[in-house]
Amino acid sequence: MYIEDFFLENFRNYSRGKLSLRTGIYIVQGANGQGKSNLLEAIHYLCSGRSFRASQEQDMLKWDAPYFYLKGTTVINDRKYLLETGFELKRRRKVYKVNGRVEKDANRSISCPVVFFVPEDLELIRRGPEERRRFMDRFISQMNPLYEGYLRRYYRALFQKNKLLKENMAVSRQKELLAPWAEQLLHFGTLIIRERQLMVNLWGELAAANYHHLFEGAGQLHLLYKVFLGDLPPQHPQQTVEIEERYREEMSKLFPRERERGYALAGPHRDELALLINGREARRFASHGQQRSIALSLKAAQIQLHERKGEKPLFLLDDIFSELDERRREQCFGLLGSAEQVFVTITRKEKYLLPFLEKYPNAAFITVKAGQVRGVESN
Repeated sequence: MYIEDFFLENFRNYSRGKLSLRTGIYIVQGANGQGKSNLLEAIHYLCSGRSFRASQEQDMLKWDAPYFYLKGTTVINDRKYLLETGFELKRRRKVYKVNGRVEKDANRSISCPVVFFVPEDLELIRRGPEERRRFMDRFISQMNPLYEGYLRRYYRALFQKNKLLKENMAVSRQKELLAPWAEQLLHFGTLIIRERQLMVNLWGELAAANYHHLFEGAGQLHLLYKVFLGDLPPQHPQQTVEIEERYREEMSKLFPRERERGYALAGPHRDELALLINGREARRFASHGQQRSIALSLKAAQIQLHERKGEKPLFLLDDIFSELDERRREQCFGLLGSAEQVFVTITRKEKYLLPFLEKYPNAAFITVKAGQVRGVESN
């Protein structure tokens, strides 16, 4: 996938900006605070319908602007699509269009494969389970467009359940009001668990092979999906019923404690993505370098899974090179050849870029200053 033309209006610190693009590598350069990351965020938002910063739409509006608007011509498997998206503050309305036709964000007619890599990903292993769940869910949503809908419906039902659990009322009445939300939690929660299990199995296999190949001698990597239900049955479609039954039993068993605490204790919102090195939690026992190697291996596996689907993803790297040592920087350079189009942000041309520019002599430069794109220059 790649973008041919891109236009943004009232997005973050941009009033307006326009780019004519091709396949290949673009190095987005500019001082800190000028809008490099904002440009990558806008591209990601157009392609995926969400920000990699986990922001709300109103946070992306230029100061005092009533709306933002993004438009781009994308090429996916040799077919062109005109994508448009925007947000209107007054009506709190988000619109997404493909070839002029309004579509539901969670049920798009096309899938835009995008992989992004930000400095926060390098610290993923050190962070809490919520960050790793979000990381896992974002990736699965890329691979399966329906998954985001499962999450949205699940968390809406979870919000309603938690709200009711905080109410002071008779047990019988509370159970009666909770029943319809519980059924939604069971249905969508089970679908989330199955998708996570399937994807972590595939993702973990590739990431482990990458880690062994790229960082030989640094130990064995293993991804473990830790479900609140304990051990899961083997990945098989007919086992979904069994998971839902166990989920229902756990929900019933934990209800007295949920009522006492005022929030739900059963559900995939409490699951964990554990990363292990030689069977031990990387969060506690891996060195700083090993943790960064894990992040690189996970990103490489994401690209490989897109390739298995016959997709060449667009790759966004936001100020990553400066965070890596020479060895890991070289491995990161190696990932770029798998993408059809790449955007890399830098503050200035450092010495570490020389081997990169030698490897990709056709890379082009985009200069960003004070929320303005200053055009594209060849290397």
